[in-house]
Amino acid sequence: KPRRANVAVDPDSLSAQELVDRFEDILRGNTSYIVAEMTITTPRWQRSLRFRSWDDGVNDRNFIRILAPKKDRGTGFLRLERTLWTYLPRVERTTRIPPSMMMQSWMGSDLTNDDIARESSVADDYDAANLPPREIAGVPALGVELFPKPEAPIVWAKLELWASAETFAPLQQDYYDEPRPGEFERIRSLHFSEFRDVQGRPMPHRWRMEPLDKPGHQTEFRLEEIRFDLEFEEDIFTQAHLKRAEAVR
Repeated sequence: KPRRANVAVDPDSLSAQELVDRFEDILRGNTSYIVAEMTITTPRWQRSLRFRSWDDGVNDRNFIRILAPKKDRGTGFLRLERTLWTYLPRVERTTRIPPSMMMQSWMGSDLTNDDIARESSVADDYDAANLPPREIAGVPALGVELFPKPEAPIVWAKLELWASAETFAPLQQDYYDEPRPGEFERIRSLHFSEFRDVQGRPMPHRWRMEPLDKPGHQTEFRLEEIRFDLEFEEDIFTQAHLKRAEAVR
């Protein structure tokens, strides 16, 4: 469904669902195109990748092409609703990622295949409730607590979204497990910073995922280019395009 327009609203009158819609609209719009660098850091090593992403949120589909380093160049990922396909140019093979591999690391990062496959389902799969305001990194913030709907095939027991009370800029997203009924444990946090105006949005250009159960590990994204609400050609979201590994230009 189309996301809400990024217009001024009174934060005191904002419902939990409206804040979720606002959060997603700032980050993704109806469609978005990005070029970004991803840096993965562990206590023993660090590596970086560059990629392009075409995200069609309205039609629930996404295409990602790895640009660098050379050994990964041309690798592609195609998401159609919740089905995720990958193409490896070295073996010239397209593979559907099975459910048993969805929690494995995506490209060695602190994201999982499940994150890529389900990235547009927050508004549909969770029920939202407002949280008491707090400060995030010294910024007054509005929060929303999200619990999965009974029928939703969701990994996380709870999510929390936090946004600036003044600009609604996304500040933080927390992911929780439920080791015992009614007891929630924060497993990882996604932090947003380095905000710049992009088509009227306070868009974070630095995203940092920290797994709290892995000290010294983090995955950071730095956005080099981003554009919203473009019209994409239909053939981008096809397996034929997935196999065109030379389409990294």
